[in-house]
Amino acid sequence: MIGWILVAVMVVSDAGSDVLLSRGTKQVAEAPRPKLQGLGIASQALRNPSVLGAGALAATHFGAFLVLLSLWDLSLIIPVGALDYALVTVGARYLLGETVTSMRWAGVGLIVAGVALVSMT
Repeated sequence: MIGWILVAVMVVSDAGSDVLLSRGTKQVAEAPRPKLQGLGIASQALRNPSVLGAGALAATHFGAFLVLLSLWDLSLIIPVGALDYALVTVGARYLLGETVTSMRWAGVGLIVAGVALVSMT
């Protein structure tokens, strides 16, 4: 049971990290900067709340992954972790407002079906 809780933590934190990082980097890219400031973009990125949140969620993902490695086989953890792709697609569509084509949704469906097959063992 703890393994599946860790999978949920790993997948949700990884997807959240990706969505926040996308949002944060777009915010930084759109922000006005002085032309001669060499590290301006990096400096703004390191102060952006979305980028900082993405870093915290990435660390959470890594911690859950490390604990899972001590409990489960890698050949199960990695495929089950692919649920991240489905959650990122949902986040990109509904949180970032991206257009997701029916072909992409079909691909997400195949990923979820593959995870279901792998996790039946």
